[in-house]
Amino acid sequence: MTDLSKYCISFRIADKTVNGKTYEDRWQSIMSAVRGTNGFWDGTTSFVMAESTLNTKAFAETASAGLSAAHDQLIVFDPGDMSMAYFGAVVHPHVLGSFFRHVSAI
Repeated sequence: MTDLSKYCISFRIADKTVNGKTYEDRWQSIMSAVRGTNGFWDGTTSFVMAESTLNTKAFAETASAGLSAAHDQLIVFDPGDMSMAYFGAVVHPHVLGSFFRHVSAI
């Protein structure tokens, strides 16, 4: 059996069309990337919990693939090992990173 990591994903998507992709297009790209066939919860508008066999950085890369680095941001963290990866327009990444053991920028 493959080990599944549990991830918390928080994101902000700019309410504008970027490179031909609308807010809805970019939101759907995250949902499609993280939904998978394992556990998944998306009861709020910009926070998701999901399971994956990918490591934190690879999971964040997959989840952020349809986003704009200049306009959007995405943060993924694994509460089990306290690793975190972030993408995009994150203000004060050193402060965000201070809450985690392992930090990766995407």
